[in-house]
Amino acid sequence: MKVAYMTNGWGAVMAHCAAANNVNGAYYVSTGADAEAVAAIASAGYEQIEIFDGNLLAYEGREKEFKELLRVNRVSLLAVYSAANFIYDEILPEEFFRIKKAAAFAKNFGATQIALGGGATRYDGIKEGDYKKLAAALDKVCDIADELEMTASYHPHMGSLVQSPEQLDKVIPYTRICLCPDTGHVVLGGGDPVAIVKKYTDRIKYIHLKDVTKAGMFCPLGEGCIDFLSIVDILKKSNPNVLYAIECDGWNGDPKKGAEITFNYLKTKLNFS
Repeated sequence: MKVAYMTNGWGAVMAHCAAANNVNGAYYVSTGADAEAVAAIASAGYEQIEIFDGNLLAYEGREKEFKELLRVNRVSLLAVYSAANFIYDEILPEEFFRIKKAAAFAKNFGATQIALGGGATRYDGIKEGDYKKLAAALDKVCDIADELEMTASYHPHMGSLVQSPEQLDKVIPYTRICLCPDTGHVVLGGGDPVAIVKKYTDRIKYIHLKDVTKAGMFCPLGEGCIDFLSIVDILKKSNPNVLYAIECDGWNGDPKKGAEITFNYLKTKLNFS
């Protein structure tokens, strides 16, 4: 199935240990074994993966090992996920360096997509100017993506500067970056993912499908409250070339089983093949 599955469902989601000392080392990592995650994703029927920048860059100097991991499981790398603060001028060059390094490394393995989270919130509250700072920084990431012949998409996330639909509206109109809605985070941010997809259809080239229960817990597709049928219908009619990825981090079930449940839902309910 030409839908990517994110490896962060295996283990905990954390910051790289270098993050506390070096901004240019502030990568995301998931603590599960990459080999286990990729094998489980492949066995469930998926043909593509997305991976955190920190997990991917762990293969620097071991590129053959990662290529072999992909080859043996007959999957390809579609996207790498990175994030940054984006609102602090002094550290921006460090953050751009880190994002470009991860993206360039991902391209070596065939990746075409950069999924990008971030936008820091200050200890004393958000300043209105932070939204414009974020928008300007996202444009710089677009420049990086253009140079690498990749596509960068902004992924709003809980715990960041852009959680709610109102906050999203303060950023997206002022940047040329594509939008990668995460349907689960949209719900937790107080939004309606169907409405967000309708509003920003022309900005979406890559999307994260993630389900969430009414209690606010992430779960496999079809076990939560999100209307994926409407979302996919809107996107397929407006742009059949939109790329899809699945996330199921933070679920307390067996991650392999979660991948299988979602695969069956995609095939039988959403007509993915």
